[in-house]
Amino acid sequence: MSLNRGYAGFYKEFYLRSSYEYAYAKYLDHYKIPWSYEDKTYNIGNRSYKPDFFFYDQNNNLVKIVEIKSRNKEAKAKAIEALATIEKRYKISCELISYEELLELYKTLPFSLNSVIQSWLKSDDTTIYKAARGKLNAHFNMKHSEEAKRKIGEHSKRRWAKNSSARQRMLEGLEKGGMKKGYIKVLKEKRLCEVCTKEMVVLVTSTQKFCSQACAGKVAIKIATNKYVEKRNSIHFSIKHYINEWSKNNKDLISQTPLNKISPSLSPLVKDIQAKFGVKDFRVISKAVFGEDRGRKELMKYMKKVCNEEIC
Repeated sequence: MSLNRGYAGFYKEFYLRSSYEYAYAKYLDHYKIPWSYEDKTYNIGNRSYKPDFFFYDQNNNLVKIVEIKSRNKEAKAKAIEALATIEKRYKISCELISYEELLELYKTLPFSLNSVIQSWLKSDDTTIYKAARGKLNAHFNMKHSEEAKRKIGEHSKRRWAKNSSARQRMLEGLEKGGMKKGYIKVLKEKRLCEVCTKEMVVLVTSTQKFCSQACAGKVAIKIATNKYVEKRNSIHFSIKHYINEWSKNNKDLISQTPLNKISPSLSPLVKDIQAKFGVKDFRVISKAVFGEDRGRKELMKYMKKVCNEEIC
């Protein structure tokens, strides 16, 4: 799992945990590379480890794992150690990708890494509202150690030092927020959560629409689901159209194929569909044509009708 969780959200049917994971997923989708996410947890001795991206061959065998990390050196070092253990114990190829590797990958794309990350951060469709209160907050009811308190205090003193640039920036921020004559006055208003209609108090300049991350997540799931359905329907339409054209272009092959020897004739078609649309499951191919899985025999009958121009 990535430690860079500041901008988690839904993309397709997956809950990605960082903007870097989203950028890598967009890279894979641009090249129509099939992928899955957080499919399995591995025992690496002293703990369990769940990698990010999983890749499979045509027989649905796992062939590669890719872990996405931020530029944090300590996090990358721990990830490399975990991936090495997985490679040795489970004989699976593993790769670590962070910001530097993403930059190299994006050199082959017609858009920049920065533009993709910015679209993720600003998107209302996929990003999750981060402000969480009470038990929804990851630090709820947790107490700092004495050492942590000491470090926080020293850090605060440095930031508020008389000649500190950070001090000047914070003062300017307070002034913009309404600081007047020694006290802060910031206008607030009451709003209703767009999901549960719970009343909340927010700054008038705030874009907050939800009372919690849970409510924001419900909206994000709904939006992501709708987008997934739209994309799936679009792919199904394209697959059906491709099957029609392929049947006409291979009319002799289809017309001469007996219904008890279908697989060899359909094998080139299935490979083409996998290459063009990233779909290798025949049940999905059948569903694209009929709306449900009817098997190879019914698909062949359909293709024969296309060849005979009974179906346009």
